[in-house]
Amino acid sequence: MLTFNITATILITIAFAIEVVLILLQKPDTDVVKDLKSNSVLGLLILLTGLFMKGVEFSVFSFMYSMSIFKPDVSWWLWIVGILSCDFIHWFYHWLGHKTQLFWAAHATHHSSEHFNMSTGWRTNFLHLFYRFLFWSPLCFLGLPPWMVLFLESVTAMQNFLVHTERVGKLGVLDWWLNTPSNHRVHHGVNPEYIDKNLGGIFMIYDHLFGTYAKEVAAPVYGLTHPIHTHSPVRIILNEFVNIGKEFPKRKGLVAKLRYLFSYPTT
Repeated sequence: MLTFNITATILITIAFAIEVVLILLQKPDTDVVKDLKSNSVLGLLILLTGLFMKGVEFSVFSFMYSMSIFKPDVSWWLWIVGILSCDFIHWFYHWLGHKTQLFWAAHATHHSSEHFNMSTGWRTNFLHLFYRFLFWSPLCFLGLPPWMVLFLESVTAMQNFLVHTERVGKLGVLDWWLNTPSNHRVHHGVNPEYIDKNLGGIFMIYDHLFGTYAKEVAAPVYGLTHPIHTHSPVRIILNEFVNIGKEFPKRKGLVAKLRYLFSYPTT
C-alpha cells in the first residue's frame, strides 16, 4: 500500500512537471503563472496533510472493520463490490460538495481556478482531508478490508488528478463509461448545462443512474459562478468558510441554521 502511494505520487508529480514545462514553453500570461504557483502551494499542503491522515484513516477503518460481523475472504467478487461501493461513496460525497453550503465550503477551492491543467488537480482544500474519510468508513463496517478501501481511494485520487488536462481530447465510448479528461472538463465548467455534472470518481455509472451526466459539447468556461479573483492560497482555502461565517449568525434558531448549512450554495 505504501509502495503504491509513493509510486503514484512520483508518477503524478512527473505528469505535473511535464504539463508545467509545456505550459511555460507557450509563454503564458502572468495570471496563468500565478495560478500555477498557487496550485503548487495548495498541492504541497495536500501531500503533507495526506501523509499524516493516512494513518488516522487506517486506524478508523480498522476500528470499524473490527466491529463488522461480516468479513468475507478477498475474492474477485469482493473487489467488484469494493470498486462499485467506493465509487458510489465518491459520487455521493462529491454530490454533497456541490449541493450543500457546508461541504461546498472546502470543495469550492478546487473549482476556483479559471484555468484547467494538471496543476488544478493539486488545487484542493487540505481541510476536507480531516473529515472526508468518514464517509468511506461504513464500508469497512460492512465487511470491506481497510487496506482495500484505502487502495481504491488512492487509485481514484491518482486517476482524478490525471484527468485535469486539455491535452487529451474526447475518447469515444470511454467517455460514456469512465471519468475521462473530457468528462472532467465538463465538471469544471460554469456553463449552465455543465454545473454539478460528472461527479463520478473512476466511472460515470452513477452519473448516468442519477441524471448528473453531461457530454462535452460547448467549450467549458472554468471557475466559479462568482469568481474570487485571488491567487492567495490562504484566501483560496478560506473564502467560502468566511462567507459562511458571515451568513451563519444571521440565521435564527437551530433549524434555520441547519437549513442554511445544507442549502444549495449561493456562490
